[in-house]
Amino acid sequence: MQNEPRTYRNSPFQIGLVVVLFLVLGIGFLASFNSSDLPWLIPMAGILGVTFLFVLFSMSAKTTLSESGISTQTLLGTKSLAWNEISRVSGSGNGIKLHNNFGDVTVAPRVQLPGYDEVVNMIGDKRPDLFNPIEYGEMSKSWLGTILLPVVGLLFIGFGFFLYDQTQDNLSPLIVFIIIGLVFGAMVFNQPRSVSIQGTSILIRYLFNRKTLSADEIASVDLRYTQTRNGKHYFIALTLANKKVVRISGVGPSLPIVYLVLRNWRRKNAGMGLTNP
Repeated sequence: MQNEPRTYRNSPFQIGLVVVLFLVLGIGFLASFNSSDLPWLIPMAGILGVTFLFVLFSMSAKTTLSESGISTQTLLGTKSLAWNEISRVSGSGNGIKLHNNFGDVTVAPRVQLPGYDEVVNMIGDKRPDLFNPIEYGEMSKSWLGTILLPVVGLLFIGFGFFLYDQTQDNLSPLIVFIIIGLVFGAMVFNQPRSVSIQGTSILIRYLFNRKTLSADEIASVDLRYTQTRNGKHYFIALTLANKKVVRISGVGPSLPIVYLVLRNWRRKNAGMGLTNP
């Protein structure tokens, strides 16, 4: 990393675009109501206003990295920690939170900021001791996370039958929703339920399957993402020596923590490596 601090933030153009979008929505919303709709207007305007403030709060956040530490800034203020002040990490989902020795200061970089993967890597580079593989023997997904996918799939299928019951003459919505539901249901079989570190190997458990990989079989461990309409979807990519990629997501305590633990484990057991130094 360069000696100059580096700041990760959304561009002013993106923030301005969001402001303009909400202004247009607000004007269109107000224009569609008349005086008799006043009882509905006030709560709906309130919901739109709260949504705007939440989006603006999220998009105005920024994270700054330097050789001395890390800081995050929002509309509510700035929080900073020197690298040597961080005593532990926590997190959930795709997030990571850094805690100081006294527990009164926490720094949590925004997941959807550009360059979030670089922020996670720098945290791991500066404080690798926080991600000791010995302390994270087994990292697993909650049963709620496992059950959620098939439940969502069943909801889609049920909604498809509801639409078919209403129309009776159009199978297309039913077929589409059944396919979507089956895709959600099938995802539970393809996603790991847990990752266990067992010396120089890791054991990846699926719902009805398991896979053992040695450190020498893994060419690199990377934090990657796919861009969707709902933002970035992060996952851990284990690139094997035969070029196949094993994807890991949804495993706790949080994806960045699991990623940095596995990265440290591979570095310790397979040397520094060629593709992921």
